[in-house]
Amino acid sequence: MQPSFINWIRSPGGFVTVGIALFGALLALTGCSASSRSRVLMPAPDFPAVIRPLDASVGSVVLVNERLRFVVLDYSFSTLPTTGSFLEVYRSSNRVGRVRLSRWSNPTTAAADIVEGIPQVGDTARPD
Repeated sequence: MQPSFINWIRSPGGFVTVGIALFGALLALTGCSASSRSRVLMPAPDFPAVIRPLDASVGSVVLVNERLRFVVLDYSFSTLPTTGSFLEVYRSSNRVGRVRLSRWSNPTTAAADIVEGIPQVGDTARPD
């Protein structure tokens, strides 16, 4: 007597075979296509790419005292410029002021006098 299809599926060998076939079908149906992935990673053609060169001395404004006209700059990820140097202050690539580096307080922060403009916390300062 020949076993029926249901009895074959209930057997350990049949269950494994059906499981592998279902897993393969599921994997084939849910796979990502390469064309959709490359389409997502490509920038829009009308969006201009902004490429900024790496500068060794770019600081970030972490404190502003408008009454005493000074800022504190953080140079955690770059080198400190020399004392007395003038730095331009930028906010999202727009120049908003100028400061003069007056002294270092530790290896990663420095105080600078505001020469012109109104810097805000989060602005970047770099020599130009």
